[in-house]
Amino acid sequence: MNIKKIAAGVVAVAGMLTASPGAMANPEDGVAAWKAFVAASGPGRGRDKFVEALGSPEALAIAKRWSALRGYDAPGLLATANLPPELKPGTVINASNVDAAWLKPYIVPGLAARFKDTGWFGWKEAVIVPTASYYMPKGTLEQTEEAKAKGIVFNATPDGNLLTPDGKYALSTQGALPFVNPKNGLEATWSFVAHGISNDNLNFHPITMDVCNSSNKLERTYKAELWWQKMHGRKDVAPFGDINGMDGVVEGGAVYFTDPRDVRGLSGVRKRFADAKKEDDFKVYVPTLKRTRILSATDGQDPLAAGLELIWDDWRAYWVKTDLNKFDYQIVGEGWTLGFPHVGHFYEAAARSNPCAVDTVELELRPVWIVEITDKTGKYIYSKRRIYLDKETYYPAANEFYDARGNLMRLWWDSRDWVPQTGLAQWKQVPVWNVVSNRLTWLTMDARWKDLDTNPTPSLFDIDQLRDFK
Repeated sequence: MNIKKIAAGVVAVAGMLTASPGAMANPEDGVAAWKAFVAASGPGRGRDKFVEALGSPEALAIAKRWSALRGYDAPGLLATANLPPELKPGTVINASNVDAAWLKPYIVPGLAARFKDTGWFGWKEAVIVPTASYYMPKGTLEQTEEAKAKGIVFNATPDGNLLTPDGKYALSTQGALPFVNPKNGLEATWSFVAHGISNDNLNFHPITMDVCNSSNKLERTYKAELWWQKMHGRKDVAPFGDINGMDGVVEGGAVYFTDPRDVRGLSGVRKRFADAKKEDDFKVYVPTLKRTRILSATDGQDPLAAGLELIWDDWRAYWVKTDLNKFDYQIVGEGWTLGFPHVGHFYEAAARSNPCAVDTVELELRPVWIVEITDKTGKYIYSKRRIYLDKETYYPAANEFYDARGNLMRLWWDSRDWVPQTGLAQWKQVPVWNVVSNRLTWLTMDARWKDLDTNPTPSLFDIDQLRDFK
């Protein structure tokens, strides 16, 4: 495959380019690159543990099956890419070289700006780490392999539904990835949606949200408990199959704020129905009012709490219903971009010298499709989302959000708490920053892996029970 370079963040292409056999590589190539990098740079805060897990027999077995299913993997694509020699593991990026010609096509401008800004949310330096092979869980793999073997073809309909060949709602009846090699923006978006949380259950204890203002000062810190659950096609975390009482529901998210004191008890539950015509079951309990509000889809554009740059529609980076009447979905380019490595199960990819600045961060070259989701109505908070969708994980390596005037508004990067031996993932670090208001929300998640099969419980997705959580 001849990978196109990303110029100024976007490369126009006609259609979808498929990987050639030359793009196939043994995922062990990525492991070998990481081993060489650690040998040269040292084990760091947990790099050696990450490499050990990445190269384990369990991890390599899953990686090879995903590679065969996709027809490529990231190390294989990298081996066939024509990239500048400077883009190698160990290269340090800082203010002195961030505008270099060899780097510009591979770093999103909004990220590059952080290395040049000394007044607000400055990043001192980044180091490029090797490109690993990432993948979704074994349960998704098995269901997708089975669907392919049976010749199942999913149908993305004009009315915003994703259906199985027999007309059932795909995401509320099974767990296969619908489009392994998406041909257009709509199919790519559906694969992103189907990615979900890349897990059956998710539980953070807690999620910490540092809010920094335009003066680069920590304004407030929120803490919350957060849960997520996939309701159907479950094969990795018990209960398997379907969650009782959730017919027609794809997934649900729940949050309960514990700090600061004036928002303690603020809680929300949002359940997504597969039927495009059926609005989410979306409720928020406001403790200061001692009442529960029923929210509409429009309310998804509001922040979870005052001052946050995280809105309800940005849960797990993107949680908007697919609607061809309201949005246009296009693949406008493909290539390579620098994103965070998913090393959060072992160490933090970004180290902050204070809550409002980054001391050092690791960045990794990732193969991406550039998907643009454009608002047709003129009424949505974002006129456009530009999603750099990772070709291995079907999850963004980077996100750009544009305001109603077409100006860049928010940016989103994240590093996952990803387990190589299983492919299961939660989150670890997510910076979301607003370049219009110069405000930042930095999220740090402490994932609960113990007893994940029994937590979350059904009561957490009932607002009347969640509000009495603590």
